[in-house]
Amino acid sequence: MTSNPRIVFAKRPAPHELPKIGEHLIFDESRTIDLENVPLNGGFLTKTLILSPEPAMRERMRDPSIPSYTTTFNVGGPILGFGVVVVLRSEKDGFKPGDYLYGLTVWEAYTVQPYIDGRVNFKAEEWSPGTFDMDSLALQVVPNPNGLYPLSKYTSIMGTPGLTAFVGMEGIIDGKEGETLFVSSGASAVGSMVIQLAKLKGMKVIASAGSDAKVEYMRSLGADLPFNYKKVSYAEFLKKHGPINKFWDNVGAEALDAALESITSYGKMAICGTSGTDATPPNEHYRLKNAYLIMKKCINIRGFIVPDLIPQFIGKFFETVPALMAQGKLRSEETEYDGIESAPQAFIDTLSSGHQKAGTLVVVVARD
Repeated sequence: MTSNPRIVFAKRPAPHELPKIGEHLIFDESRTIDLENVPLNGGFLTKTLILSPEPAMRERMRDPSIPSYTTTFNVGGPILGFGVVVVLRSEKDGFKPGDYLYGLTVWEAYTVQPYIDGRVNFKAEEWSPGTFDMDSLALQVVPNPNGLYPLSKYTSIMGTPGLTAFVGMEGIIDGKEGETLFVSSGASAVGSMVIQLAKLKGMKVIASAGSDAKVEYMRSLGADLPFNYKKVSYAEFLKKHGPINKFWDNVGAEALDAALESITSYGKMAICGTSGTDATPPNEHYRLKNAYLIMKKCINIRGFIVPDLIPQFIGKFFETVPALMAQGKLRSEETEYDGIESAPQAFIDTLSSGHQKAGTLVVVVARD
């Protein structure tokens, strides 16, 4: 028998509470698995190589009675998230031993796929309208990089963060040469990709982050005017260096308010995240002062999640991004956490603002 540790979702955090290790997230070493004989039931057995903590996972920790865009985690079940796995055994057509896969998987060392533990028995009528069934995001075979690039690229530039940035830039921002784009949280996995895509379109990029190290990272990606919002306010910086034509928002709150004031008439905004209020009680949320400008400036604002735009742009993404990466025109930075036991801390660090780690935080569970 082989040890099969996992991360368990033990308790729902209070709304806007940062999850705690040992209370909400538990590292469970008690499970084992027989890799040679565990029944596959027509599926396939995978070994987890890399896990990708992402901010959207926090939304799945809410109580199911709270309406939102995604289904929730099951208390007592394993954490589910995006990752890279390799097939060990298979009874399913299209999956063979040695195949690398990327997609939603159980946060454990080994899994019989399609996973059962943690899966929501999704019935649309039991959820608020617009709720997306996350468990429908099945694992997909990805090319073996054969040493050309690390597997971690599938969790950043060629994974969900990269795809989010690409479909949002193509389907919502539609940037043009000479336009100015402001990106909040520009050192994040998504924000860093947005900066690079904007520069490839010939846009001027203003980008914000919460530490000087992240400011330098954004500058290295091509941001023309990166700044630390903890040293100079969003409103002050944009007043000096604006106006802007487009806004990519990962933050909300003060960043959104300042962008509303700075953006030109008929400007476009892609709302991709709300990190500015995710860990704040509702009664302490920042209240927009410039919402009245939405009408007066005829601003086009769209909130979105990746599945909204995947059908339209997934083909173009895989035609474009790997080639640009191979040419050195797109790059990403990943910070590695070693061992599945480090996954809870990596997730909490992903949610926390002001830390020094730029780009994508990844958990290396196994080297192959």
